[in-house]
Amino acid sequence: MIIEECKKIIESMSMNEKRYFKIFINKNIFGSQNKYLLLFDIINSNDNIDENTLKKYVKEQDYSDKNISYDINYLNKIILRSLNEFHYDKTISLKLQNHIKSVEILFYKGLYDECLKIIRKAKKLSIKNENEVLMLELLNWEKKCMGYSKGFYGAMSVNAKIDSYFNYIKENREITDLYYHSYFLKNNVGKMSYDKIIEDFNIIIGNPLFKKSGFELHSVQSRIFYFLTIANYFNVLNDKNRETINLEKTIEVFDQNPFYKEENPLDYISVYTRIIDIYKKSDDTTFHNKIDALRSFENILDFQKSVAKERIFFHTHHSELEFLIYNNNFEEATKIKLLVIKSLKENKYNIEPYYYIGLYYQFACIQLINENLSQSLKYVNLILNEFKLEDRPKSFIKTEILNLIIHFELKNYKLVLHNYNAFNKRYKKVFKLNYIEKKLIQLIVQISESPYSKNSTIEFRNILKKIEKKEDLEENISNKIYLKYINQKTS
Repeated sequence: MIIEECKKIIESMSMNEKRYFKIFINKNIFGSQNKYLLLFDIINSNDNIDENTLKKYVKEQDYSDKNISYDINYLNKIILRSLNEFHYDKTISLKLQNHIKSVEILFYKGLYDECLKIIRKAKKLSIKNENEVLMLELLNWEKKCMGYSKGFYGAMSVNAKIDSYFNYIKENREITDLYYHSYFLKNNVGKMSYDKIIEDFNIIIGNPLFKKSGFELHSVQSRIFYFLTIANYFNVLNDKNRETINLEKTIEVFDQNPFYKEENPLDYISVYTRIIDIYKKSDDTTFHNKIDALRSFENILDFQKSVAKERIFFHTHHSELEFLIYNNNFEEATKIKLLVIKSLKENKYNIEPYYYIGLYYQFACIQLINENLSQSLKYVNLILNEFKLEDRPKSFIKTEILNLIIHFELKNYKLVLHNYNAFNKRYKKVFKLNYIEKKLIQLIVQISESPYSKNSTIEFRNILKKIEKKEDLEENISNKIYLKYINQKTS
């Protein structure tokens, strides 16, 4: 377990970080440091390493293999110390924490005026960062230093400022709770009662914090969570226009605060990805301009660049596939799919299950339309067997619908009927089928019950006519796939 933890840390290190570690360990004597360099190199150069293999390598270099767990644990500490030193001023938060450490050391030396100089410098940085917790710590040290260097009234004047920062923290905690609840509700459409979701959202939006403009809130994070909460509400209502407006306002908050944007790149990428997902229904130029803008974001990053880069790759290609499926370009979608599969094999992506389900669902859809049923079923089974409903409820349930379609195509009629009954028991109360899904599933079940008594081509033509007459059909990727499949069945 300790070796696996160490391996993960070393794998995450850039070439510059690894180079700096070797300089750091030679600069700071850690007992028999050559042994720790050896352990570092062994773990770094071996894809699979366990305790027994590690002991073998160590003994071959005439080092003791006793207490190897202690040695690895100590190596972890050395690596973290080298990373701390390498990145000591990469972000404003790190700079502030280093200033606070300096203040604490000088305070215990009785150098109160020198402490106050550092605190004044740090407070200017804190204004850019808007980190109330760190600002409270600075104010606490300022209060102590003022008391010992300027007297009681100086300390009292600083103490009076602390209340306002407690209020800012309270505001941030409250809006964060509301945002988390809104995100939970958005991701549980299909798992919870829709009426209950709307009822909970009405309570959230009715909170006094939402009576004011989001731009009036104190911290950057509070403003971001304000607009994202409203965007989540309109997402559940399927009001894409107002969802987009609030997502764009969120990006505006990021753009107004470049330090926060650069130091929280994963949050920015997450919001921008949602905007791109909405623009997939727009024209080709607008959509690809948005994709290019997100891909260029990594160019302004230093810290967290590698993590941001892999997420940008993952999310932009996911969005491109949706765009191509939506626009019926399955030839190009197949090319992108192969590129992504190659990258998934070559790289270890640390992405949430939510996004993997979305990607594998796309793969299953593309293979279904390409009439490669075994490959389509492979990705369907991957979702249903390796992930959970709560990871991405709506897409998980739609995968179950794909499962019905594939087994129908494979003429596994008994399995279709069995799966349909299971589907009804599991999801009927929590998931509302759209018009196309209802008609398609009804037909598949009818034919499966009596597969040789109906002309399936004629039956599919009949439901296509009904669908074409229906107004206000929801435009989404799933419906695009269903319609493409139905058209193939009628030809």
